[in-house]
Parts: sequence; C-alpha cells; structure tokens
Amino acid sequence: MGKAAFLARRLTASGCIVAGTRLASHREALKSKKIKLAPKVDAAVQGVIARTEAVEALGSTDATMTEIDRGADRCISAFGAQLDGIERAFDHDDILPLSKEETARRADAALVRSEVLSSGTGFVKLVYSQQWVRMSAMVKALDGKEVKAAVERLGLAAEVDRLGRWTALYGQKLGVTEAKSADPAIKAVEAWHEAYGTLMVQVHAEYDDDRDETHALLRDRLLSPYEDAAEEERRAERARAASAKKKNEPVVPI
Repeated sequence: MGKAAFLARRLTASGCIVAGTRLASHREALKSKKIKLAPKVDAAVQGVIARTEAVEALGSTDATMTEIDRGADRCISAFGAQLDGIERAFDHDDILPLSKEETARRADAALVRSEVLSSGTGFVKLVYSQQWVRMSAMVKALDGKEVKAAVERLGLAAEVDRLGRWTALYGQKLGVTEAKSADPAIKAVEAWHEAYGTLMVQVHAEYDDDRDETHALLRDRLLSPYEDAAEEERRAERARAASAKKKNEPVVPI
C-alpha cells in the first residue's frame, strides 16, 4: 500500500499547489523561529515541496517552449558542472595523494559522467527534437543500477530527479512523448500525494505526543496545509452541488 492511502482525500492539481505552497511557507516560518525538524520529517517536507514544483511545471500553460528549453539547459549544464567540480576537487593526486574515500568519490563522478554525459553537455545547443532524443537517453542512463547507486553516494539524487522532470515537461511541450505513456501531469499529481502521505506518516511517527505543545504545533503546521486544501475543495464541491440543485428546481409562482 502506498503512503498516499493515508490521505483522506485526493486533491486536484491546483489543490496540490495550494497545499504545497502553504507547507513551504510554514516550513520557512518554523525555520525563522529556529524550530528544527527531525531529519526524516524535513526530508519528507522537501519531497512535498519538490513534487509541488513538478505539478506547477506540468500544469502550467504559460511557459513557452523557449522558456522550458532554457530551464532544461540550465539544469543539464549545472549537473554536468557538479560532476566536473567533484572530479576537479580531487585532481593533482600525484602531488597530494587521495584517501580511499576521495578516490571512491572521484570514481563515482567519473562513472556517472561516462555513462550519462560522455559527450558533454553541448547537445543543449541542438534543435529541440534532437535535444529531446539526447535528454531521453540521459534519463535512461541515469536509471541504470550502477549509475543510480553512484548518484546516491554523490548526494545528487535531487538533481537527477529534477532532470527527469524537466525531460518529461520538455517532451510533453514538444508533443513527442509517447501516446501510450501516462500523462506526466497525472503522474506528477500521483507523486505529490505519495509524498504528502509519506510526510503524514513521518509527522505522526515523530510528533505524536498530545501532551507536548511543540508536537501539537508541528502537527498543525505540517499537516494543516493538506487538510485545509481538502476542506476548501469539499466546500467548493458542496457549493457547486447546491447551485446545480437550485438551477434544477422548478420556479414557484409568486
């Protein structure tokens, strides 16, 4: 059973965005008060925020292909630069020998580069259709077992996730995503619910002491964005139903 099953209601894409935006605001408010979240809870919060960005991106009708291409290019180039930076940080080992950990980290960066960006990032200058082919190959390579393990060790999983989302949006906007594939927007909403379900589980695991005021505060700050958005959608549905019923009622002569 997925973690989304712990949520009482499935939100619309706009509801996901509202809840995720409020959660991000609450997280910043807690940080300003120097309230530190448990690591697993904070990671879950960041997961929801990332999924909210994905829903926003895939649900946007304003972004042009040029803007999407620019965003994808920056993400790809930044990822390549990160790998470059790691390898350069451990350069000149003939002068200053590397430790076992340093050698392993450089090897991981080199592995990811050789499998994913063996020809560099110059393909971002290609025409859209050709760049899409290269981006798809890049994402496929990142899904390889050894590459995924290296990415995790390097701490670049978030960047890789974003590369995948840019690729999905790129293909959708370009109109070349396979018809048999699930709608990226639907997948993004599903992933959002799974992320918030995970957050709910972590919050109750860490902050379930009703006698602790801080626990109560954190439960409210972290879970109310979803609960409020769900209630707003319920009220909107009831209002629509009432309006429809009223329209169908016969007019009583005065």
